[in-house]
Parts: sequence; structure tokens; C-alpha cells
Amino acid sequence: MMRKSQRVLLTGALVLAVLGAFAWWAFFAPAGKAFRLYDRERETVVFSVPIHVGDKLRLEIEHSFEHIPWYEFYTVREDGAFNLDAIAVAGYGAGIPAEMDVPTRVEDGLVWMENINSVFPYFSWITSATYMKGLTLNGEEVFDFRTLPDASRIRGEIITVRGNLTGVRS
Repeated sequence: MMRKSQRVLLTGALVLAVLGAFAWWAFFAPAGKAFRLYDRERETVVFSVPIHVGDKLRLEIEHSFEHIPWYEFYTVREDGAFNLDAIAVAGYGAGIPAEMDVPTRVEDGLVWMENINSVFPYFSWITSATYMKGLTLNGEEVFDFRTLPDASRIRGEIITVRGNLTGVRS
């Protein structure tokens, strides 16, 4: 038979263990991955969204000289990097790859360069409030770069989210 002091001590230890496990789950346990845009000058996160292996990103920009649409298509890799799958641009010309050693086709007024398979561990951009347009995740626009101040120094990266109560869910 346990004494009252032993029961109190055992109950206290159990409560501390449960609170410790909850604190770990809530604030420290890996809770998935997130794609975030980080302003390197202001040292702030400007955007964050849950992301998974195989997710598709599309970056829409406008060529600054020729003023034609330019799209880049990426797939999220298992190692947290970005695979450049394809580029679609409304023409050839100065500053646009005219011949890459990849399959190229013309469709709906766009020149498609496919199977590029260049890997980027992260993105570093100096944004343009005029020429950098939107970022699409799995077919849904999730961010408009024109909302940032011109010439923002942005880093796009995949991070591990810690804690299930941090606000970014996967």
C-alpha cells in the first residue's frame, strides 16, 4: 500500500511528464515543411505556406525589356530543394535562352523548354514591383510579388516547421 506522500509525488511526476510531452509536441516536434519568403534586409517572413514533396510551384514574371510573359515551373524535391522542370516564354530574343539542350516546343504562343532538371536549394531574388508577378502553388496563386516594395531582397526556401501550435500547419 502506497503512502499519501508517495501518491502525491507519483501524481506530480506524472503531471510534469504529461506537461513536458505536451510542450514538446506544441513547440518543438517536427510538424511538417513550409515554403517561406524571407525579406533578407528587413529580417522578416513575408509569406509562409505548408508544402510537401511533389508540390508544384509556378513563378510568373514579365521580361523587363521585351515585356513578354515568362513562367518557370518547379517541383519540390524530397531533399527540400526545387527542381526547375520547365520554362515557358512568349518568344525568343535577347536574354531568353534560344536553344537549350532540352525538348522545346511552341504551344499557344509560348515557347516551352522542358525537362530542364536544374536544382535550386533555395531562391534569392531582388524583386521588381513591376515585372515579378505571382507565385502559384499546385495551380492556386498564393503570393503576389507586386505587394512587396520594389527591389526587396527575398529568399524563397523550404523550412522544417517546429511545433504543432506555431501557426503553420501541414
